[in-house]
Amino acid sequence: HLGDRRQRQMCIRDRLSIIRLPSLWAAFKKRRKIMASARRRKDCFTSFLFVLPLLTLFLVFFAYPIIYNIVISFYDWNGISVEKVFVGFANYKKLWADSVMQKTFRNFVIIAISTTVIQSALGLMLASFFIRKIKFSGLYKILFYLPAICTSTIVGTVFSKIFETNRGYLNVILRALHLDFLCQQWLATPKTALACLLFVNIWQWTGYSMLMYYTNMLNIPQDLYESATIDGAGSFKQFIYITFPLLRGTHITLIILDILGALKFFDLSYVLTDGGPAHATETFSTYIYTKSFSTFQQGQASTIVVYMFLIAMVLTVIQLKIYYKKDKKEMS
Repeated sequence: HLGDRRQRQMCIRDRLSIIRLPSLWAAFKKRRKIMASARRRKDCFTSFLFVLPLLTLFLVFFAYPIIYNIVISFYDWNGISVEKVFVGFANYKKLWADSVMQKTFRNFVIIAISTTVIQSALGLMLASFFIRKIKFSGLYKILFYLPAICTSTIVGTVFSKIFETNRGYLNVILRALHLDFLCQQWLATPKTALACLLFVNIWQWTGYSMLMYYTNMLNIPQDLYESATIDGAGSFKQFIYITFPLLRGTHITLIILDILGALKFFDLSYVLTDGGPAHATETFSTYIYTKSFSTFQQGQASTIVVYMFLIAMVLTVIQLKIYYKKDKKEMS
């Protein structure tokens, strides 16, 4: 009897173990999934906490102002009173037909093209000159780059003294050289005011273009120049077929920066001419300032900002498409 009882107990124990093992394994797998899911949620929450400060700054200081500005562009509002009158697309239609806005757009095109072409060409020429390691090249590079680290307000104030009509340094020098017929009201004449503005802007930022080209020229392998020299290529051909093509990324970068700089051009125009005379040097930024704080037409000022944003987006997309299209062709 005792032997039979022990056998029965052992059979029951074996059956229970067979039943429990799969259930325990399933419970273990389920527990492991729950723990992994909880760990993933914890990691996601931790990552979100790290991103939260930057996300908050982006929403508060970038996304919200853009959305609010777009909303205000559909209202007639002076920027002070609580009441806002909804006018739909009236601000857009009015500014589209505005003669001052047309001058502003024309000035933007002139500033963008002149600074992009002349400034980049001068910067490339200076970088090609200094890359040859001439004597005192370090001092010359500092002198050419020095205006770029000065604020535009200081630069504008200095050149306002130079271009001043009666006691300006430029007219004083011309009179001293008996060249009185060349004396002009440089900043008070529409024909010369914009040219003076362009000259000062190019003078200030040519050093930056030079530095961009110079630093990227240092990254070009010297083996290419040595091989070209062995093949009989001179300095000019080396520049045309080696240096200039390999600086394509720098060209695109400077074009984008120059166009965006022309869009937000404000400091020099405000200090030297305040958009005048007769809106000859009016830019988007100075016109926004006038609409916001002089005529108190905040709705129209917001509309100009929307126009600026659309122009910047379109031009940047076009430039990046051209850039990546050339990259795909080279890779293929």
